[in-house]
Amino acid sequence: MNNIVLSIIAFFFLIGAVDYLEGGKLKLSTYFEEGIKTMGSLAISMIGILSLTPFLTHVLTKFLIPIAQKLSLDASIFPASLIAIDMGGFNLSSELALSNSMGNFSGILMSSILGCTISFTLPLAVGLLKEELMETVFKGILCGIITMPIGLFVGGIMLRVQVYTLIYNLLPVIVLAIILTLGIIFRPKKLIVIFKYLGKTIMFISIIGLIIQGVYSISGIKLLNDIMPIEDVITIVGRIAIFLGGAYVMLEVIKRLLTKPLNKVSRFFDINLNSTAALIGSLASAIVIFSNFDKLDDRGKIICTAFSVGGAYVLGGQMGYVSSVAPEVLSIYIFVKLLCGILAVLFALTYLKYEQKYKK
Repeated sequence: MNNIVLSIIAFFFLIGAVDYLEGGKLKLSTYFEEGIKTMGSLAISMIGILSLTPFLTHVLTKFLIPIAQKLSLDASIFPASLIAIDMGGFNLSSELALSNSMGNFSGILMSSILGCTISFTLPLAVGLLKEELMETVFKGILCGIITMPIGLFVGGIMLRVQVYTLIYNLLPVIVLAIILTLGIIFRPKKLIVIFKYLGKTIMFISIIGLIIQGVYSISGIKLLNDIMPIEDVITIVGRIAIFLGGAYVMLEVIKRLLTKPLNKVSRFFDINLNSTAALIGSLASAIVIFSNFDKLDDRGKIICTAFSVGGAYVLGGQMGYVSSVAPEVLSIYIFVKLLCGILAVLFALTYLKYEQKYKK
């Protein structure tokens, strides 16, 4: 499935590139060019954080394992909460887990949802979007995190994790979800401020990482030993930009060919056509949402961002990674990711109704 999705995007990349050479006769070359040009803004936010991944992983592991032991928690939940599945989250969680089922629960489910949001989606959004749009992003992410424990619990049961072990290890996430729920109801502005500081902190860490990587790649002076090689970092960022070159073209073609059915979905959710197309495109990657954020309407921004926490990447690179490291749980991974995404959208719709009444 992963190969099919990526092959389709590659096909649209080819169409966009050919149209670019032909001078834009199909009016698709602009979207192809926009996708490739995102590499600059992506590099600012992502090179640093990716460069520091080995160092941060080492520090967090050293610091969090004793805490996990004191609290009788499975240590695998900590890296899974902070690091994306394909950025080291799975490997670390598998090593730290007390059982194979907990390794899959943390390393595949939690890491592909919460870990990915913290280590990839948030830095991505911070890098691509203007500061004034971040409040809307945080609202959507909050909706996704709040509903996440339900999907993770269902996934844990499907992976046959013992109910007591599952609930106990989900307690930190459940407590976080409860705090966020109360915050978004009673103190929404303060909560958004906290998340803004989180975004700024991530950006600060990313720039520090960029400085360390930049000094080393230019002068050969190593300010920190434990960093990801510049070749690997640039490859990741470059692949994202190339992916967007195809994804942008694909979304435009989808909008042109499926205008009527997409309009029905748009009317159902009360969002514009661009939001619906981005929601569908995010099944491959959340990059589609944030790189088109200006084109989404206000409701669409929150709904799409909420879905991105759980549902994004489900048919993209993450699925390819899961199919290579743990093919036996691929169907559970897909089900749980989609469940989390749907629950997040439902909560976002409820929140939008509440916010409308609150404003009145």
